[in-house]
Amino acid sequence: MVVTDRTPLFVAGGSDVDLADPQFFTGDRFLDVAGEARRRHPVAWTNPGRDGFWSVTAYRPARDVLRQPETFTSTRGMRLGSGGASVAAASGRMLVVSDGADHQRLRPAHARWFSSRGLADLASGLRDTVEHRLRDLVGRGGPVDVVAELALPVPSWVLFTMMGVPREDWDELAGLTAAGFDDADTAPAAAAERTAAHSAIFAYFFDLLEQRRADPGDDIVSTLATSNYGGRPLTDEEIVLNCDGLLNGGLETTPHAISGAILAFARHPEQWRRLRADPGLLDTAVEEILRYTSPPGHAMRTATRPATLGAATIAEGDRVVVWLPSCNRDEDVFPEPDRFLVDRRPNKHLGFGGGPHYCVGAALARLELRCVLESMLGTVADIHETAQPARQASNFLNGLRRLDVVLDPAVSTVTRAGGPRR
Repeated sequence: MVVTDRTPLFVAGGSDVDLADPQFFTGDRFLDVAGEARRRHPVAWTNPGRDGFWSVTAYRPARDVLRQPETFTSTRGMRLGSGGASVAAASGRMLVVSDGADHQRLRPAHARWFSSRGLADLASGLRDTVEHRLRDLVGRGGPVDVVAELALPVPSWVLFTMMGVPREDWDELAGLTAAGFDDADTAPAAAAERTAAHSAIFAYFFDLLEQRRADPGDDIVSTLATSNYGGRPLTDEEIVLNCDGLLNGGLETTPHAISGAILAFARHPEQWRRLRADPGLLDTAVEEILRYTSPPGHAMRTATRPATLGAATIAEGDRVVVWLPSCNRDEDVFPEPDRFLVDRRPNKHLGFGGGPHYCVGAALARLELRCVLESMLGTVADIHETAQPARQASNFLNGLRRLDVVLDPAVSTVTRAGGPRR
């Protein structure tokens, strides 16, 4: 490996900033630190003397990293803190840690379910589910934790329905997912608990896969079980690994977008009034939520060869971490980036990453957000915070673990068809 001098060093925010520490992200400093980093050193060597990596905080070099899998590969891990053994076991067999031919083989197996056309049959049931839950929350008249009671249940209903998971197993599987992807505690005992949770998830899907092979249904697991590329079917291990990956994408990121949207509208009531007055802004509002909340905290790649990125010289084998919430606040790309604007155009955010690994579930996430907003427009007049939100301890997921709000009911609500709601 060619050794570089690895400069500039990441110094934004001072010596107490540790971007590898999940606890750092429970506070509200990250965006300020990231803004300073963009000005001083948009690509900088971070954590020297420890387990160092390059931090990318600006939009354009981040886009370059995401678009060049030949130079910046995901096959050696796509998140800080991931174990070498687990990455090696999944590399080339799990969509998010595959590139090239392996990625081209795995991605089409997901495509039918996550295209806009494939989601059409799901939309009606999703809208009914969201509307029923929102009417219940608004009808209570008091504070509700929208993370636990809206942001988590809605994506759970969607993903478990798509995967054909029996209703009686939803709570157990959701709990295992939360435990498996909870990186708040970096101690060895906590890491062992995460490993145990993933092992239980794998065991569950091996059992479900066996059932689907015997009796295929109209669900993702059945589709994966019968998919092949170039005449080669997916192995059982590949199917189970990708089911685990779908749980992370579906149950860990979309909830942060939903709860983040509600917090944004609570703090920017004029934007909620604007959207209620002009529902034609729904599509741009969804994109602004994805930019402003940026649920994925980072995406990591590893350099396969020496490369230049901005003013930095990257050596083969160096890890490169793209901080997506920072890139989505880049002043050179987004005018007034700290403002939440439901009519923002253009809005080429990186909320779904970029390049070949552009999020396979992007259409689904947009559908879920749109359904939540559509239902809220007719039922919620105003949103009020009642307590300081609690942020999740994670550098990989950017969002809330609790948000207490009061949802004021709309004086007059109408159905989507325009008639009175009875």
